[in-house]
Amino acid sequence: MKATNVGVRFEKIGVRLGGRPVVENASFEIRPGERTAFLGPNGGGKTTLMRILLGLLEPDAGRVVFLDNGREISRPRIGYLSQRSTLHADAPLSGVDLVALTLAPSPGFGGLGPARAQARIALLRAGLAADKQSLPVGRLSGGQRQRVLLARALAGSPPLLVLDEPDTALDAEGLATLRRLVAEEVAEGRTVVYVTHDSDAMGGADAVFSVDGRVSEGTPLHSHGAGA
Repeated sequence: MKATNVGVRFEKIGVRLGGRPVVENASFEIRPGERTAFLGPNGGGKTTLMRILLGLLEPDAGRVVFLDNGREISRPRIGYLSQRSTLHADAPLSGVDLVALTLAPSPGFGGLGPARAQARIALLRAGLAADKQSLPVGRLSGGQRQRVLLARALAGSPPLLVLDEPDTALDAEGLATLRRLVAEEVAEGRTVVYVTHDSDAMGGADAVFSVDGRVSEGTPLHSHGAGA
């Protein structure tokens, strides 16, 4: 089944942090069903724009509009892979429960049956073997914990996937898996946004935005094709 056709429009976004302008008058559109890359120097505003997209930061000016086939909708569920691992080595939850709680975040574990089934599918897609999924996250290797985080982002097939510098968040094997999964998600009609210093991190992009206080659209990158 094809995913909801979600796009995002940034309208005259302005952000000041500590009295300093970080992003000024940013207007651009993330087209649905495409890979969109954001490039730029540290401190240029890439992470600020992603925080606004995720609803973690309110802009000082402008607004973000989510669109489904051109119709304005409320913010959809967004899968998010952070730049740094948020899992501690002593985390007591298993990988499957951690992902399931993302899908069914109500208190308690009683109603997690269907969510656990979806979580196991996401964990297998992310490359975590079935015999590791019920272990406490703290007993997993660093690479295996990264796969749990990747599964959490993918679980439930959110229409919009945001990856913050995935080439630093994942090891080489995990990154190769992610590149394949991104191609699969886009083929299903989902929208993928990634922040990167390496324009080829996801095997190319349908749209590229340079961010350094202001936002400008550059040349799409297709050097490795969608299936790379």
